[in-house]
Amino acid sequence: MSHPLPTLRTSRLLLAALQPEQALTLARLADEPTIAAMTAALPSPYTLEHAQVFIAQTHDQYAAGQTLSLGVHIQATGELTGIVSLRLSMSHRSGNLGYWTGLQYQNRGYACEAAKGLLRHGFTEMNLNRIAGQCFSDNPASARVLEKCGLSYEGCTREAFLKNGVFKNMLLFSLLRSEYESSEATS
Repeated sequence: MSHPLPTLRTSRLLLAALQPEQALTLARLADEPTIAAMTAALPSPYTLEHAQVFIAQTHDQYAAGQTLSLGVHIQATGELTGIVSLRLSMSHRSGNLGYWTGLQYQNRGYACEAAKGLLRHGFTEMNLNRIAGQCFSDNPASARVLEKCGLSYEGCTREAFLKNGVFKNMLLFSLLRSEYESSEATS
């Protein structure tokens, strides 16, 4: 994966590499305790330094075949609304979908639209066979995003994740390439 991060378009969104000058906006969006509480990896508080490091690492992580992380932007305005990503295991042709949306952009369908755009890229351009997603059991909004994107519920791993001193259940979802192709053929 020596090529640059892809730029993807959906009907309303542009999924593109984050630029260093977006660090302040990223830090402002991610420094919301309710977002950090529902994600596995976001620290809280989320500082400008966290944002700068995240942006600086995206190209290297993609080049190493580890993670594809893109900023989710509204095409009409260029506003950054959140992040969508695939943690990759290229040797197994699989990825793990992740996403979050800034508080003021939630409940507008952006997470689902961005996730669908990344799913399409993962299956059609990256030749992935399986894309999984997971969320905390107390995050029904994220579970709905995964289901709307066509991922099937696989089960719950009980107390599988320690978040802020509390063991949390993780709901597991996945979509196979054959299922994706079948759903695309009928839509």
